[in-house]
Amino acid sequence: MLRVGLGGLGAVSLGGSVPSMVSKFAFGGGSGGRVIRGSTVSNDNILVIVQLSGGNDGLNTVIPAGDDNYRRARPSIALSDRLHALQDGLALHPGMIGFKKLFDDGALAIINGCGYPAPNHSHFKSMEIWHTADPAAAKSEMSGWLGHYVDHLRRGTAGLLRAVNIGPELPQALVADEAIVPSISSADDASLAMKYLARQSTNAVIDAGAIERAAARYRADVDYPGGLGNHLKLIAQLISGNHGTKIFYCQTGGFDTHANQLGQHERLLANVSSSIAAFVRDMQAKGLSNKVAVMCFSEFGRRVNQNSSAGTDHGAAGPMFVVGGKVKGGVYGDYPSLSDLDDGDLIYTTDFRRVYATLLDKWLNANSTEILKNTFEPIAFL
Repeated sequence: MLRVGLGGLGAVSLGGSVPSMVSKFAFGGGSGGRVIRGSTVSNDNILVIVQLSGGNDGLNTVIPAGDDNYRRARPSIALSDRLHALQDGLALHPGMIGFKKLFDDGALAIINGCGYPAPNHSHFKSMEIWHTADPAAAKSEMSGWLGHYVDHLRRGTAGLLRAVNIGPELPQALVADEAIVPSISSADDASLAMKYLARQSTNAVIDAGAIERAAARYRADVDYPGGLGNHLKLIAQLISGNHGTKIFYCQTGGFDTHANQLGQHERLLANVSSSIAAFVRDMQAKGLSNKVAVMCFSEFGRRVNQNSSAGTDHGAAGPMFVVGGKVKGGVYGDYPSLSDLDDGDLIYTTDFRRVYATLLDKWLNANSTEILKNTFEPIAFL
């Protein structure tokens, strides 16, 4: 059953042709083509977003191994063995072997201390802030920052599948005012979505069977792990078909580690690291690594001090990651102080919207000021 949101008025069933969730339903003419004309940035770059849902513990992900405050704050969950050294006394979690290899290859950018003023500890509200790129939003804004981007793309006769979510529910980041963004679980779903879009459009001539043929031809050049790896394998399959999709979004959960964090967190980070590393190798094998970048984020970090259940509670700032063949790997931004805290929380050092703006301007060839409704200083990872 196809369900379509109409301007925030709920869902309307349109028939049994597409088993997907889509954003607001509208077609129209060009949106003004807010891409930057004359730019040296390619117009066919692809961005993959990986959301770590639940609030990833950044302190035990990018670890301040040389800071005594870290060990004092976490007497039973501070990590000191099997760490993957980075630079400036920082290290990656021992489970992140894949990320360490990407870092050593110069393909992983780590952006420290990402957050925003007056952080919110609610999963729902904090996620809304990250998805709309509006920390001050007193009102609930329907459309998201990626939805704004998709709406600003010039419409044409091809590439109606501008953005795709992998999973059952469309994230707010992809909710658009005009463009349709489907949520899918398989290449078959993508094919059905494309057929639906072709029927609804009045000015597009597309080959709706192209996804089916591309899916049949696709062969993974690496072994993907389960979990997040299944989502990224499907994304690799869709990218290989070259359907003009610019944005792919997926999420993996379990990061709300209030109790017995150590083992659970290692399994989660190992899966994220190995899955993204496999995806990058697959793109390299297919000659696509310079056209695809991956951004990884979570809605907040955790408290500096561990709790009484050998876990961590909702906190604030945390790292973001950007991976790709054109990424300038390294560590960016100041690591938050572990002695100067905000009521037990890390104080952010990098506005997360700077990462968004860099990707919009330097990777997607878009005008970040129009899309984010503000201007943010870029970061030199691209």
